Parts: sequence; structure tokens; C-alpha cells
Amino acid sequence: MSKHADVMVIADQLQGDLQAISFELLGAARELAGKLGVKVQAMVMGHQIDKLPQTLIEYGADEVFVVDKPELKEYTTLTYRRAVIAILASLPRPPHIVLSGATTVGRDLAPRIAAYLEVGLTADCTELDVGEYEHKGKADPTKTGLFQDVLYAIRPSFGESLKARIIGPWKNPQMATARTGAMVPLERDLSRKGTVVPVDCAFEKSDFRIKVVETVRDVSSEVDLTGAKVIVSGGAGLGDAAGFKVVEDLASIFKDSAVGASRRAVDAGWISYSHQVGQTGKTVRPKIYIALGISGAIQHRVGITNSDIIIAVNKDEGAPIFQFANYGIVGDLYEIAPLLKAQFQAKMAGASV
Repeated sequence: MSKHADVMVIADQLQGDLQAISFELLGAARELAGKLGVKVQAMVMGHQIDKLPQTLIEYGADEVFVVDKPELKEYTTLTYRRAVIAILASLPRPPHIVLSGATTVGRDLAPRIAAYLEVGLTADCTELDVGEYEHKGKADPTKTGLFQDVLYAIRPSFGESLKARIIGPWKNPQMATARTGAMVPLERDLSRKGTVVPVDCAFEKSDFRIKVVETVRDVSSEVDLTGAKVIVSGGAGLGDAAGFKVVEDLASIFKDSAVGASRRAVDAGWISYSHQVGQTGKTVRPKIYIALGISGAIQHRVGITNSDIIIAVNKDEGAPIFQFANYGIVGDLYEIAPLLKAQFQAKMAGASV
């Protein structure tokens, strides 16, 4: 038996579909588990989700714990909290690490679990690692010593200008939530084998204080920024909402593309929040990211740093985005965007991008 317990991922599913963050977390968990010499576990809750455990195994889980109950058809904080507690209680020892997505569900559920377990939780991580930590014990002499295989939960701090490495090795599990798009999923392996463990859950009357009356999803406003291979984003340099027609026109020539935006463009009301990229928006990793009229402040940079290629167009030659873009063009975006479109179309005449 390993000296450590395993790495656990809380899978995120919506109406029976696993969300992308679940696969990204499994990729991160496999890397951490490899360094620790332990297994990757996952838990999934819901109703009529019998196909989801095998999918989690194919994406990297060794063992999947399942609570499948009619009471879990719709997400509510207290019923899902009870299900997670039931799974953790069924284990011979607490996981060494528990990871959750920094999604609407994850940001609601993970703090409840951390509070119940009386452990720390680092939110909105962009990197995860393990290492050692020597604590001098000045504040608490009982915690003096060298801690091995500590979770390094790394997230932007101080207005995204620095990276903070946050640790809490004194009690397991060590918990963190990760931003969508920050971790890299493994390739799906249909031949992978694993163990599926059904777990019973005895709900209490108090778990049903919250009731979902109706679920309304505005599909028209949903934007798949995290799955897009090419993202064309607009910023304050567009001048007004009409400027996004240029952004949309350029994005339309690519397969698997999406329209993004900076916070300033969203705050101005030019485009909906679902398009926002950056610290308070989405973290993305497309093959190509084209920024039109975006200055490249650190709040935006953190959301696009994992892009394979960044192309920036800005009339201000001193714009911060030129310091980290792969290709920078100084000039009027309304003149340059059509030229870029023509060049890309010419390149794609014999190949697809």
C-alpha cells in the first residue's frame, strides 16, 4: 500500500453530460498521481448516469464512485453535499487530494465539502503540482517539520500580476478547484479498464430545504470558448458594439471557431459576458488566438497564455499584448482584419485550419 491515499476528482455533469472540466481534472490528477505513486479516483453524482463512469475511466480514472438517485437529477447544494460525504465516508481513508472544477457547481459544492471536513480549499487554480514544504512552526509549533508530497495549488494573485503557491498539508484531503481550460485532458482511451463502485446515500430531511422548480437554459447565449480551436476576440479598440461585426466576420472563416471579448468590451455592454476571456471570464487554450483592439492587460493575459499562437492587432505599439504575442501587427484593426481574412482564406484554399 502506498504511504498516501489516492487523488480524487469530483466530476461535473450537467443533465447527464460530463463537462469538459471533468476530463481536464482527470488529466491533472493522472500527473499528480504519477508523482505520488497512487491511483486516480473519481466520483460522479446524478440520476440515470450509468454511462458516465466508463467514460471517466477512459479519460484516466482507475476507480469511479457513483451515487445514482432520483433525488440527484437536478443539482442542489445540500443533496450533492450529502452524496459526496457518503462517498468519502465509504473510503478506508481520506483522499490525499480532492480536485473540483471552478464551475458554477464546483464553486458552490467544494466549499461546503471543505467546511464539513474542516480542511483548506484553494480556488480558481491554473496550475497544480506536488512537492515538499518545510514549516518553521512560528505561528503553531505543533506544525513544525518537513512535509512531503504537499499539494501546490497555484493561482494568479494580486490582480493577476503574481502567481501564489498555496499549501495546506496538515490535514487530508488537500482541496483545490481549477479553472476550465487551465488543465490538459488526456486522449480518450477506449481500452482502459477500471472499477465502478456504487455507493448508497441516505438523505436527510434537511437536505431538501432547496427545491428546483424549473431549469431554464438560454442556449442562444452559450459560447464554446474552451473547446474552440480558433478564437477571435475584440476589445476596447473596436470603439463600439458594431465593431464585433468585424470580429465575427474573421472568426466565421475558421472551423471550430468562437468570438471572444475583453472585460472592457463586456463591461461596455457591446457583447454578452459569455464571450469574456480572462481573469473573470474563461481561460482558453485554442490553437490560434487573434486579439483585435485588446491592450493585453494582465487580467486578459492570464486567460490566453496557454494558446498555441497569439496574434495581436493594435494601433498602440506600446500595448502590453505585444510583449507576449507570437505575432504583433501595429495598425488600424479595421484595415488589418480584412487583410488577415484574405491571407487565411488563401492559406486554407488547400488545407483546413
